Amino acid sequence: MNKVISRMALLLLLVHANAAYSQSSNAQITLHAPETGEFSVGFQMLEAQDHSRMVTGGSSPAVSHPRPIRVYLWYPAVRSEQDNLIRFGRYAELANDDIWSADIVGGLHEKLSYSGRPLARALSEEQFEALSQQPLTAVEDSTPLGGPFPLVVIGQGVYYESPIVFAALAEYLAGRGFVVVTSPLVGTNSPIVTVDVVGLETQVRDLEFAVAYARRLPYVSQNKLGVFGFDMGGMAGLILTMRNADVDAFVSVSSGVLYPQPAGIPMASPDYDPAALRSPWLHSVPSSWIRSSETSGDESLFIVANQSDRYLLLTEGMGHVDYTGYSLIEGRPAMVEYWEAAKPGDIDRYRMVSSYIAAFFAAYLQDDSDSMALLSKNRLESAQGSTMTIERRPAETVTITYEEFVQAVITGQADSAISKVRGLKETNPNHVLLDEEYLNRIVYSLRGTWGLDKEILPLLELIVELYPTSPGALYMLAEGLITLGEYSAAIEFYERLLVLDPDDKNNYIKRRLEWLQSQ
Repeated sequence: MNKVISRMALLLLLVHANAAYSQSSNAQITLHAPETGEFSVGFQMLEAQDHSRMVTGGSSPAVSHPRPIRVYLWYPAVRSEQDNLIRFGRYAELANDDIWSADIVGGLHEKLSYSGRPLARALSEEQFEALSQQPLTAVEDSTPLGGPFPLVVIGQGVYYESPIVFAALAEYLAGRGFVVVTSPLVGTNSPIVTVDVVGLETQVRDLEFAVAYARRLPYVSQNKLGVFGFDMGGMAGLILTMRNADVDAFVSVSSGVLYPQPAGIPMASPDYDPAALRSPWLHSVPSSWIRSSETSGDESLFIVANQSDRYLLLTEGMGHVDYTGYSLIEGRPAMVEYWEAAKPGDIDRYRMVSSYIAAFFAAYLQDDSDSMALLSKNRLESAQGSTMTIERRPAETVTITYEEFVQAVITGQADSAISKVRGLKETNPNHVLLDEEYLNRIVYSLRGTWGLDKEILPLLELIVELYPTSPGALYMLAEGLITLGEYSAAIEFYERLLVLDPDDKNNYIKRRLEWLQSQ
């Protein structure tokens, strides 16, 4: 108990010291705008509602409302006057309304304003006002170019819930020919996020909504989609990518997706499946996050997600906050329990990571050969106070999904699909396509419901191959052969059944054999 009290006292002391420091510091705050690209950048705030989900705001008694969704949108735009550039304060003003309106959450709307978040609390009033006046590179409501441009959706992180955190990255990508959308990280029924499967699924669905909403716009590509995620947003991006085959490229940074986490996510999601990660994947974390050794069965996702063409960008000298746009704020003070004070080299390191992210999306969403060449070789890069290494692991021979297998059986192409299933025994022995019950369900559906007796014969043979002593497997194959008139072939499997069940108490097997031999 004394240790607990001591820790609480120390925490209060640190918080008090930090608050005092923040309010008394007069250090100059400089926002370094993102590097400009080929295109001017436009920005819009879009307001929508997801009527398929209801929220209560955490109120009691609960009153349901359609889930509000705010879509932050950046895009290549027609050039505008430089004096119209959006300022940091405008983003902060918009962030105040990331919290649901007062009719949903009551007084929480005002209480949870951006001025109460870590960055604003770390600064004095004078510093925050100075930061608010500094411009970035986007122009609000400027005219979009025709496109269509590839779409990138950004997932936010816990304690970094506002899209303002990645506004700089969004502008950077939009200047290079991408449309970028994101939505604030908000809880399921209240503004506060729960770090569990429910909270994760809520973020995934918010991002899916933002993608669908953006695809209504005429300048957004319908068939080129990238996903970026930080912290919990990286977990949400991973699940979104695993369950959506139309994701063409996935980037995660400073996100605990490589190894199991105490909260259980993202592994606990029903959509988590390393074999389903087939999109190219770039993951960047500090090198200290990587285990020094891994054993079979305990490997990182980077090892086991062998269906993905994947890249691991390891950095030194970067903390969690240094992967966000807050790295561009020179003179940023420390914030207890959040980040250290800004240090020399932060901006260079952030920009180098951003350049790799842009190159990755350019390679896979814009078919840019120079970007692909940059990524294709293992490299060592240096930035001030840091070394960065990038490792590439090409995808192994792509296996087959449950849906692809069923489609192949229906269309009479089961043989080629079955050869891929056999390969799963070595690479993914727990795959559903090696589970007898799952395979039986395919048989019941295709034979019982649809009458596809001929098409399922290779599948019946596969089940017997995988489960040679299963009475059910032998019986189904024998009856499948009988349905097709292949009586002689059916005899073999009834004889094998009799070996397994020599007593044959009801004499069913023996009578069936006698009938077959008489045909």
